[in-house]
Amino acid sequence: MIKSLKRKIAPGVHGLSYATGVSRLQTRRIAAARVFMYHGVGGRYCPANVFESQMKYLKDNFTVISLRQALEMSSDPNGRFGTEVVLTFDDGLRNNYSVAYPILSRYGLPATFFVCPGLIESQQWQWPFDIKQRLLSCNKSDLEILYSTFRMDERPVENETSKGAAEKIIAHMKTIKTDERQRMERFIRSITRNFNPTARQQDLYSTMNWEELAALSPDLITIGSHTVNHPILTNLPFEEMRLEIQDSRRWLEQRLNRPVEYFCYPNGDYDESTVTVVAENYKAAVTTRPGFFNQGDDVYQINRIPAPDRLSLFAWRMFRP
Repeated sequence: MIKSLKRKIAPGVHGLSYATGVSRLQTRRIAAARVFMYHGVGGRYCPANVFESQMKYLKDNFTVISLRQALEMSSDPNGRFGTEVVLTFDDGLRNNYSVAYPILSRYGLPATFFVCPGLIESQQWQWPFDIKQRLLSCNKSDLEILYSTFRMDERPVENETSKGAAEKIIAHMKTIKTDERQRMERFIRSITRNFNPTARQQDLYSTMNWEELAALSPDLITIGSHTVNHPILTNLPFEEMRLEIQDSRRWLEQRLNRPVEYFCYPNGDYDESTVTVVAENYKAAVTTRPGFFNQGDDVYQINRIPAPDRLSLFAWRMFRP
């Protein structure tokens, strides 16, 4: 009851806080870097006009710096964060190039794009994007076969939407070992042989190609590693995990002829051994854990703030991540 009430009144509170300037003032009272996390731009969860309004808000009120600059400030014993902002984009989606990059260029805002060279080379979607869209095209009998074949405990509940069922299956697939997950992928693709992505789906989920990635100005865009193929690293045997982390940097640097020094954990999943391997190959790494980036924080477990679909909530998260 209380949570439901909070959800109803929250947008109004965020809007009032933004309109009266309270969000801006509250943000300036907290000395810390804000590392924002984006994925796709131009879709439902981050429309292009909302993204541009967020960038204009930052340009007009705060200082956007590169990830490298933030790391230099964090390690400087005489340095101190004010209200600096760092922009990061996961997955290397084509809309980061076609939608986000022109807006970043227009406002002169630096950002880091974390990409997967294996997916760029194959021009495949990330498996969660591909599998979810295929599941949304399934009928209930197909889903029942899937549940039975893989002996999944949670069955679709009565009147559950296809989206709800798809999200439940994807969540399950993220918890199992990679070879079992790939077996499920093959099965789902076998029952959705006629799946043909729409132009809109291509806009949302397709990956940049090498030419687009190389065209990103190194003065504005830093390229980071997001593994080779975006597996969940904690579900892999150690040697496969190590190669996903290590080979991604090597591949990107060879193809782009520019340094790749920062890493992003796919799905935000990591453990002690993962962090150790990342630290052997990169200067820093970002997580999906919400929070500020403060002086002295572990640079291999940098907090980030999820970018929302409303400017007022964006301004709110600047001080309440």
